[in-house]
Amino acid sequence: MPFRPQAPPKKLPIDLTVVESSKGGRLIAVETIVETISNGGLLLKMILEQRIDDEHFRMRELSIAVKASDARDPDRSMFLTNRIRSWIESTEGDGFTDMVE
Repeated sequence: MPFRPQAPPKKLPIDLTVVESSKGGRLIAVETIVETISNGGLLLKMILEQRIDDEHFRMRELSIAVKASDARDPDRSMFLTNRIRSWIESTEGDGFTDMVE
């Protein structure tokens, strides 16, 4: 069977957005998007990258469950960014948060 590369994930409005928090700014980079069958949601894996200096970066990995309609709607980007900011400020390390309401 020939090798078929997978298409890159569909771009979401929050991808490559900078979120500012009390712990500094972080770039949101969406790595993977998986659609859930049961509730029409998405599971997103993202890297939150913080620049320390020209050569050093601090990275945290965040996975989130979110409604597909919220993730794809540019008008909901502020809502998602604020939830990510709250998560950054209230936790350390990598993690998961459920944003399905």
